[in-house]
Amino acid sequence: MPGRTDTTEPTTGAPVTSTDTATGEAEARRASSPMYRLTNVSKTYQQKNRTVTALTNVHLTIPQGQLVAVQGPTGGGKSTLLQMLGALDRPSAGSIHLGGDRDVAKLGDGALTDLRATEIGFVFQSFNLIPTLTALENVETAFAGSLANRSRTEVRGRAVAALREVGLGERMEHLPAELSGGQQQRVAIARALVKNPSVLLADEPTGALDESTRDEIMALIEKQWRERGLTVVIVTHDSWVAKRAERRLHIKQGQVCEV
Repeated sequence: MPGRTDTTEPTTGAPVTSTDTATGEAEARRASSPMYRLTNVSKTYQQKNRTVTALTNVHLTIPQGQLVAVQGPTGGGKSTLLQMLGALDRPSAGSIHLGGDRDVAKLGDGALTDLRATEIGFVFQSFNLIPTLTALENVETAFAGSLANRSRTEVRGRAVAALREVGLGERMEHLPAELSGGQQQRVAIARALVKNPSVLLADEPTGALDESTRDEIMALIEKQWRERGLTVVIVTHDSWVAKRAERRLHIKQGQVCEV
């Protein structure tokens, strides 16, 4: 992101290969401690007069730098698992260790907010862009709440570099309505990665796109994953997307298994 000026559009098709340096860095990260370690994680909700169990005794380890796809039926617990990984919610039981000894389940609200703001990037099917802001301004919103420690010049420079990196150097001043679906998702990816997180969590990132644009967005995500050594977790109903991952998980009735 900072210091990059590449404006080349990502190619479609097979995953983009990385340089020897990027590959070495990714391998080094994977050899270190896991990014996630979930132990006996369960999640229940109260819904009117009944208890709904979304996750049941989940044990899961995700190494640093791994690309993981999660599939399963609607209502099976995929979104709940992603919320747990993203520190958007706490489990009802069990522990979720992120990047070492930090147990997300025991962190206070302020610590969870800081964690999401600095270490986790989110990409959603619906893009979640603010319609009245330009592409550049939407990316800058990633720094909301942390501007006190950053100059306006730094924030603008990093947002510009992020958009150039995803191939939108010529679309920075466009509103979301003036962009295609694929371009809007590129803005969302730039916003997710502008603060250099360790983790990228994507909930159906290609679900609203046609097949050709889906291929482009997956190639872009794969490029960022390889070059940055990111840990990436993608929830998807698309088997083509899932097959491109290093690892596939299936979740049904709150239980996770390997594919």
